[in-house]
Amino acid sequence: MTAQLHHMDLLSTTRLGGSMAGGEGLAMHVSSSGTRTLFAASEHSPTDFVALDVTDPRHPEIVYRHELPGPGIRSNNLSIRGDLLAVTRQVSEAGAAPAGVELFDISRPSEPRAIGFFDASGTGSVGTHFVWLAEDGFAYLASAAPGFVPRDSRDRFVLRILDLASPTDPVEVGQWWMPGLAHSDDESSPERPADRLAASFGVPVSPGERAAREFEAGNLRSWDFGFRVHNISVLPEQPDRAYVANTTGGAFVLDIADRSRPSVVSHLDYAVPLPCAAHTFVPLGASGFALLSDETLEEGAADFPQNVWVVDTRLPARPIIVGALELPWPDVIPTTGRFGAHNLHEYPTGQGALRSFDLAAAALFGLGVAVFDVSDPLRPSTVAHFSPGPETDGPGSGQLNDVFVDDRGVLYALDRRSDYCFALELQL
Repeated sequence: MTAQLHHMDLLSTTRLGGSMAGGEGLAMHVSSSGTRTLFAASEHSPTDFVALDVTDPRHPEIVYRHELPGPGIRSNNLSIRGDLLAVTRQVSEAGAAPAGVELFDISRPSEPRAIGFFDASGTGSVGTHFVWLAEDGFAYLASAAPGFVPRDSRDRFVLRILDLASPTDPVEVGQWWMPGLAHSDDESSPERPADRLAASFGVPVSPGERAAREFEAGNLRSWDFGFRVHNISVLPEQPDRAYVANTTGGAFVLDIADRSRPSVVSHLDYAVPLPCAAHTFVPLGASGFALLSDETLEEGAADFPQNVWVVDTRLPARPIIVGALELPWPDVIPTTGRFGAHNLHEYPTGQGALRSFDLAAAALFGLGVAVFDVSDPLRPSTVAHFSPGPETDGPGSGQLNDVFVDDRGVLYALDRRSDYCFALELQL
């Protein structure tokens, strides 16, 4: 694949160094003087996160680099609210530490200062994968929890809600997971995709087939990536609603008016016939529509179609997929690397971010990044696209992992298999 630019100008390409590989964490701090600092999380150690001064996006400058305390730990994700930075700690070995969320004071972005830690370590826990700092003063985590023992190890992440009134001493106030996942649940286990597909074709499924990632019956395949919470979006336009992507469990809208007892408002269950790896679920303001991206998890798009879906949530009891964003597919899909949907721009507040719900942006691994006009959610259209092609190094590179768009129309993208960070200007 060759580099492509459509209605975008490439302003800069920055090598982040330090064996960095771009994670799923991009967030911006804007100071009272107007200085803009982009924080980027890493997929793996030794780098934890990097801070770049992007006040002039044509000439970014690395102003800080933070390293992890050792191997077997990844940050992967981060979030900002005001002068507070939250960075996840996920471990490769269950029960290891540190696992959870580390909190930093970034009032001086070039001198982050650790001020607090939420400990999610414990027996069976691999820590925290995702964190969202909402305007309401709470943090929403996709995290393992020592008290949550899943019946299936693939279902290891639950929603955990932290009160950050005192960031030096975060307090957990609530948890939620799809009923039937824990050994302690009274409810029966939810139907796994293999069971659903086998029942549809009247064929048996063995315990080994049920535990496998992929199962075939008739002319269809099912995929089981786990019923695990992945991303959570809580926006001020709907402050009592959490939009939760639950991987193979589909997508949920939760009532969080009582954060100690989240309850289900809507459930979109689309695993089989679609592959369904719900990654990011973002409401388009208060329009009654939302965008839902899957995560393409297989090389060469073997789990196609993982897509960015348009979801109508206006009838809470009956959310439905009403469309999909048009992804920039090549004529021939390479066999190495992921190609398809992944992260979305999530319209955060207080970060100098684009908050027009008429536009959406998506990171699409080997397909690059794309921007869409969603002013009419029933008729979305592609308006801009960038794919780095051979600029990054090695087979399967050019795997754009995350995207952030600021209110100047500058889009930032991270590559997950290299240390490249791209800054692009929209030309709309």
